Parts: sequence; C-alpha cells; structure tokens
Amino acid sequence: PQGASNEGLMELRSFWDQRHISKWWEAYNIVNRTFAVEVAQMVHHEDVVWVHDYHLSLLPRILGEEEKKLRPRVCKKIFYLHIPFPVSMIFKEMECGEAVLEGILHADVVGFHGFTDARHFLSSSKRILGLSHESLEGGLIGVKYKGKTVVVTMSSVSIEPHIVDAAMHLPSSVNGVKEMTTKHAGRMIIAGVDVAQYLSGIGLKLHAYEQLLVDSPSWREKVVLVQRCLIPGARRLDEARTIKEIRMIVKRIRMKFGEGVIDYGEVYGSSMPIDQRLALWRASDILLNTEVRGGFHQWPLEFVYAQKDSNVPGIVIASEFSAVFGILNGALRICPFDLKHTIATIDRALTMSKEERQGRHIRDIEFVSSSSSDKWIQNVLRDLRDQVLDDQKGKQDEAKKKKDPKLESVAGYLANEREENFSYLDAGAVISAYKATSRRVFILDFNGTIVIKEAVDSFLKRDSIGSSGDAPPLDVIQSLEKICSDPQNTVFVVSGDQKEKVEEALGNIRNLGLAASNGSCFSPPLIEGETERNWLALNLGVDWDSVKQVAIPIMSKFTARTNGSFIKVAHSSIGWSYYSCDPEFGSLQAKYLVIELERELEAFDVRFVNLKGIVEVVPRRLHKGIVVKKILRHVAAQDNNAGLDFILCMGDDVSDEKMFTSVFSFLSETDEDYINVVPSPPVVPVEGYTLPKSHTFVEEVPIVRCRNLNHPTYAFTVAVGKKPSHATQYVDDAIDVADLLVKIAKGSAQSRRWSRANTEENMFT
Repeated sequence: PQGASNEGLMELRSFWDQRHISKWWEAYNIVNRTFAVEVAQMVHHEDVVWVHDYHLSLLPRILGEEEKKLRPRVCKKIFYLHIPFPVSMIFKEMECGEAVLEGILHADVVGFHGFTDARHFLSSSKRILGLSHESLEGGLIGVKYKGKTVVVTMSSVSIEPHIVDAAMHLPSSVNGVKEMTTKHAGRMIIAGVDVAQYLSGIGLKLHAYEQLLVDSPSWREKVVLVQRCLIPGARRLDEARTIKEIRMIVKRIRMKFGEGVIDYGEVYGSSMPIDQRLALWRASDILLNTEVRGGFHQWPLEFVYAQKDSNVPGIVIASEFSAVFGILNGALRICPFDLKHTIATIDRALTMSKEERQGRHIRDIEFVSSSSSDKWIQNVLRDLRDQVLDDQKGKQDEAKKKKDPKLESVAGYLANEREENFSYLDAGAVISAYKATSRRVFILDFNGTIVIKEAVDSFLKRDSIGSSGDAPPLDVIQSLEKICSDPQNTVFVVSGDQKEKVEEALGNIRNLGLAASNGSCFSPPLIEGETERNWLALNLGVDWDSVKQVAIPIMSKFTARTNGSFIKVAHSSIGWSYYSCDPEFGSLQAKYLVIELERELEAFDVRFVNLKGIVEVVPRRLHKGIVVKKILRHVAAQDNNAGLDFILCMGDDVSDEKMFTSVFSFLSETDEDYINVVPSPPVVPVEGYTLPKSHTFVEEVPIVRCRNLNHPTYAFTVAVGKKPSHATQYVDDAIDVADLLVKIAKGSAQSRRWSRANTEENMFT
C-alpha cells in the first residue's frame, strides 16, 4: 500500500491528470476495504482503533460501514497523520479529494504534529465539504460532521530513550564515533541524513555549503559535511534525478576544495542503521536539515538526545518547512531557498559559544527525553476521552449578563471625555518640571516601554526566546545610569518578567530599583556599603503550594498538546507561556486554559492574567500598583515626610494601568491620616535572601500626610501607544520613551541642586 500511495501521489504531482491515477485510486480503495473487513471482525464497540498515516485515510469510513453490518454500535477511531497535510487547493483539483476528507472525518479524533497541518485540514473541510470548526472546552478544536463532533488535536512524539541508550552503548556505535572523529580530526562535522528525493532539499544544502566555502576560505580546513543519502526505491524517477544532481554537486565541491571538505555516501533502503546514525550524531557538531516539505521524523530528536552527555552540545539547523522545526525550540531556523541566510546560519552555528549551545540544548532535551510514545498515546487517548465526555454532557449555555442601558450611556460618556483629554506627551513640559523639582520618582515598565517588544500575534520563532532575554538599547542604559546617579531621583523598573531576567538586563545599574513578577518581589536600590542585590517580596496571603498542585497538572495537559509552550513558576505566579507557539493556536489554547483554571481554582484567592503570550495565575490582590504605591510612600516619607514633587510613570499594556491609578491614589491620600488608607502588604524575604534588619522598605512609615502640600506636584502618567487608558498622556512607542529619557539625562546635570537645609526651609508642615 505504501508504494501504491507514494507512486500515485508522485504521478499525480507530475501530470495532474485524473486519468493517470484511476488505477491507483482503485487499488487504494481495495487495500483500505481489505483492512476494514478484517478489523471489523476483530473489534468491539468499546474498543479504540488507531489508524496511522495517509495509506489508510479511507479506513475510518469503510470500517464504520463494515461494523454496522455486524453490530449496531461502532468502535471509537483515531486517525493520525505523520506527513504534511496539503492545502485545500490540492483537494479541490483531485477527483478523489472529497472522498479522502470524508474518510478521515469518520474518525472521532484526527491528529497532527503541528497546527499548520491542522489548519490546512480545517480549511479543506470548510472549502470542500462546507464544514465549520469550533473551539471546545479544554482547548480542543471540533468539526461537526454527520451529527457528531470530530476532535482535531495536535501533539508530537519523541524517541524511546531506553532504546537509544542501549544502541549508543553497542560496540559498533562506540567504535563508529571513534572512527568518524579520527577520520575528520581537526574539523567540525556538519551531519546530514536525508532521503534522496527532491523534497528533502539536499541540492539546496550542498549549494549553501559550497557557497560557504567560497565566501569563507578559512573554513575549508576546519569543517566537513558528512552527508548520507537514503535511496528507498519508492519514487524511482525522483530519486534517480536527485541522486544525479547530488553526485554532480559533490564532485564539483571536491574538485574545488579537496576531498576533505565532504564525506558523501549512499545507503540503499529507507533508513540508516541506528548504530551508524548514533555514531554520526555523537561525532557531529551540527545537524543540517534543509527540507522543502517534510513530514515528521525523529532523527533531529535523536541527535539532540545523543548529545546529552556532551560538554559542548551539537546544534540543529532546521528548515522552517520541516515538521521538526515546530517541535525543537532550540533549533536555528532557516529557509532553504534563502541562500545567504542559510550560509549565515551555518556560520553562526559553527562559531556559537559553548554557553549558547548548552542553553539551546536545555530547551529541547526535557521534551526529547520525556515524551516517548507511551506518553504521546496517553495524551491522544485523553483527548478522545474528553471528546466522549463532551458529547455525553452536551453544551451548557452560559448565562448572559444583562446590561443596564443607563450604565452603558454613562460609561460611553466617560470614555468619550477621557478620549478628548488624552493628549500626546509634551517632552518639553516634562523637562521643565524635572528642572524645577528636587524629589523625583521614575516608574518605568520593562518590555514594551524601555525595551522594544515584538507583537505576540506575529509568528516568529525568535532565537532570543529562552536565552539571556531582551535588554534596553545602549542609549537607554546610559540615560538610566545618568538619571540614577542624581541623588534627588528614585528610579524603579517594574516588570512582569521573572527577577532573573530583569536583574540580568538591568541589575548592574547603580541606584536603580527593580520590581519583578508584576511587583510581587522587588529589589531596592543598593544603599551605601551594599555590593549585591537583595530581593524582597510582598506577602499577599496565598498558599502557593496548594495552588501549584491544582494548576500545574492542568497546564501540563495543555503543554503536551501545544508545541512551543512551557510552564514557568515565579515567586508569586505560575505561568503558561505560548509566546513561541503558532499565535493562532496558542491564543486558542490560552483561552480555554483560563476557563479550566478558573473552574478548578475557584476556592483560591487568585486571578488569571492573559497578556503578552502568557497565561498567569497570580494572587487576586497582586498588580503592579501595589509596589508602585509602596515605592511612592517610601520616598515621600524620607527626610521627615518631605513628600514628592515629580512623578513620571510609563507603561505599555493592561498590567500597567494599575500603576497609573496607584499614582492618582497616592496623590489623593497625601492629605489624609494613615488610619484612613489601606496599608501596603507585609514585606518578606524571597527564598535564598534575607530580610534587612533596618530598611525603610521593610516597615512602612505610618504617615502619608506630607509637608510640601503647598508646593506643586508634577505627575505624568504616560501610556506607550495610544489606546484606552487611565493614563493622562501617551507616546507612540518605546522609541519615544528612549528619546525622552535621553533628554532628561542630558538635563539632569543642569537640574537645580538643593541642599537639605534649603529643601527643609521651603517645606510646609
């Protein structure tokens, strides 16, 4: 059946004449019905039949027909495709396209390795059969077909670690590593094992390697491409043409640069023995994949696992058209048709530091070593179970909230008023206020405010994800250093990121305060004599151990079916990141993850935040405004409760809105007694740090009435990007923020310097 399927599809691609494939379509039907007749005799209605790949795409439909001849109830069926699913146009032009789709849709669960393939399937179902899809509870996708819901799921399977471990210890594998490294001593090894067919992109790979040697002569004595081409005999015409082209390019490379730059070999058959593969993987520094269009195969995962004990792990370079690219987050991405970028990426991999190689390896090794076929099967069967339960209980209508038209009109009026008074920030006014004041506080968001942020809804598998993290531009760093050096300024960066990322980006700036995890933990500016940062936290009264026991298993379920997602646990939050996922599918999964978390964590005092590619579970009381108000109270209480006269607060997203409202709340309470305001939460040390014996941040001064009430206070709340906001003004983007900080830093040296005596003389009690 495989030969018939492959040859038929190849002939269809070559001629696209329905007369040429009629005999193959007839044979395809016979094979599928033969399977169906035999399987129908063996199964019972409570059984599950799992159909793998395109060879038997008609089996779910024909099996159901055969079962109904024998019994009234039919078994559950799973269909899983391991190759790319074609776009809808292919099925439109195929005479048998509709029959293939209907055969697959008779399964209860249809599975793919990536969302791109699932999207093509859903699009084909809609365009060819007129079927729409819907989102199901738990993050699944459903297609209504013949009165039932067909579940579409995505998950990937890795290698079998115990088998690979055993194979790596075979004498032939161990000796193979020694032979390979000895043969190519002094050279870095780029490995490639591909089927000798056009879609493998071997010709593109060899062209890129040849051009690398032309452009960078220094590599000619330092690198070797070890390429093995498999010749299975399934597509003889394609294989013959491809092999002819490859041999010609290999001969040309050897004539130009010598025998040592390329080690080429051909293997007859559809696979290379595992001991030989593992020997090659372990001896190699790079695995280069240049598929033009490829189904799922495990060799890149095998490569990652084989490098687990290496001090300098190898790097996978994966084509963006390969299925494995959506699975390996540590791989470098290339478009094989972009010759310059491919060459640059190979060069980057060859010169990559040990630390970055290790970091990229860490991103993938956990999935590769812990996602064997048994766990994959359990995940798919769980999706089948969820589909059965969903059919049994049916859809529950959600109660519609009644809206009071009067309230709507008031809200509309207020929104209109706010829009009219929402103006672009006048940088000159900020500079003038800065120069006229002496007790200043800067509150700045991190991502999107002092760091330029990429949009989450653009599908770009960024290489920076999981590495050292983004940092502000150099001019922003220098400006912050200058502003922080002024003793009349208190500067805090308040971020939603983890403290490690924030500290790595900004921790070396003297006199800069940091707050991470949306303000749940913070590091005050270093005081005289301190050399290392100390991290403190706000105690918000949530039992996080109990929350984790409930939340993490739910997030793990969504992680298993969402390639590129991962769980991160911070001091006072549990997050599910889908930033590296396909944006459409990641957003869909996030929506239903929140629904499930809300139901299961109803008893806990927590809330759920879905922002910037991450779903977070946080204490209900936690928001950036809490730490902002604590900062403002702390600075205002210094110098015998001298108060503040300048506040600049800037942020770009919804989480920063609480910073703006906290500024207004602080200003409104400066003429109040402390008993009339809500105290800040208690301060506790972050694990691994100690609580300072004496620090004004630890114990809040029970005074909010300031002595400078008759002096003007300049408060600028600024949204980055024009949008509905509690801020009073806005700038267009992070570039505007950087420009403002540079201007303030230049004016900082000329700002008015007040002595303590002069300050107290001008303050009112």
